[in-house]
Amino acid sequence: MENKKSRAKAIDNNVIALPPEAARRLGLSAGAHLDVVVRRGRVEILPDIHSLSRVYIEPTSRCNLTCRACIQRTWSEPQGGMTPAVFNKLLTDLRHFPHLESVMLGGFGEPTAHPDIIRMVSAIKETGIRVEMVSNGTLLDAKMADGLLDARLDRLWISFDGADELNFERARQGARFKEVVGNLRRLRDRLELGIAFVVSRANFADLKNLSRLAKKTGAAYISVSNIIPYSPEMERQMVCGQALTRNSMAQTSGRIEVDLPRIDLSESTRDTLWRLAGGNETVSLMGTPLGARMDECRFIRERCSFVRWDGQVSPCMALLHSHATYFYGMERRNKNHSFGNIMEQEFCDIWNAPDYVSFREKVARFDFAPCHVCGGCGFSGDNSEDCGGNTHPAVCGGCLWGQGIIQCP
Repeated sequence: MENKKSRAKAIDNNVIALPPEAARRLGLSAGAHLDVVVRRGRVEILPDIHSLSRVYIEPTSRCNLTCRACIQRTWSEPQGGMTPAVFNKLLTDLRHFPHLESVMLGGFGEPTAHPDIIRMVSAIKETGIRVEMVSNGTLLDAKMADGLLDARLDRLWISFDGADELNFERARQGARFKEVVGNLRRLRDRLELGIAFVVSRANFADLKNLSRLAKKTGAAYISVSNIIPYSPEMERQMVCGQALTRNSMAQTSGRIEVDLPRIDLSESTRDTLWRLAGGNETVSLMGTPLGARMDECRFIRERCSFVRWDGQVSPCMALLHSHATYFYGMERRNKNHSFGNIMEQEFCDIWNAPDYVSFREKVARFDFAPCHVCGGCGFSGDNSEDCGGNTHPAVCGGCLWGQGIIQCP
């Protein structure tokens, strides 16, 4: 149904009959609650956040590279790979979610480093679920590429932190730019390809070359994220400080709304448009907001859940593994959080347990302390508690995903 228009029929004044595909996308079932947003004459119906739609599976937390911007440089958690027992149990459990649409194989490790990755893709596809994977591309030799194609992988995202050889290899120690591009060329026109690009001060100029990189590799999709400040050095590489603290072009209430027509981006208009984007206005283009959503968790809104390599179930990427981040020069220690392990409980029971349900409701309201614009306090050293009374995992108020700074494919 992507970008396709369908028609709903009114049964009476308060009941609408939706096309089956639309109903499935909304997670409709008996007792489902849908949020309805009315803005500028438009009515937007948001899916039921308690209907699981997408699962991120971490096949392994190990990686064959030592990239400069990776969490691997700053954590001390035990690493490992998903065993056949954990995967087979997960595969069985996934069948109990009627609205599950897709699985993303990724996490904080390199999926293709897992010896059973091809079997994993094939087994998930046999259930009828769409499968995507994010990879650094270094292990995609002919055998791996043919295996993923035979397994019917739907989309492959490749991490690029540079659009040319110099920037790429400077950021990704152990990887070779020409080799990765060559690996993708054997897959182009045979598989949906995407580029996951982490932007920083060191490679910001490469943004203008991403279209050229996409043509070279055959990628049809590009997802850009800011760097996550896992160390003081990474914090200094961020290019989003003003965007975070000033809420540039944010979709927030209480600000002047400016709706623009299509305007040429040229030398004569660039400065004015830049000042408008960085001001105190909420900017739209012909009624379509340009700013990122603030104070909203994409993982909750898009009905996601994460299964770690050892079977632990986490609600988001930020809580998948314990790690430290740095902002305003201060360290913040984020302890991972799991709502249960699929080897001890049914995944469906974990998802529907009262503590997980209430967590999703709380995050959807996003009533958290604004840690992302705070200069620090006695609560800022870790995610055990915040000044609003939220207890562990009290991470959302300072979560960069929740402020439109970080995004995952």
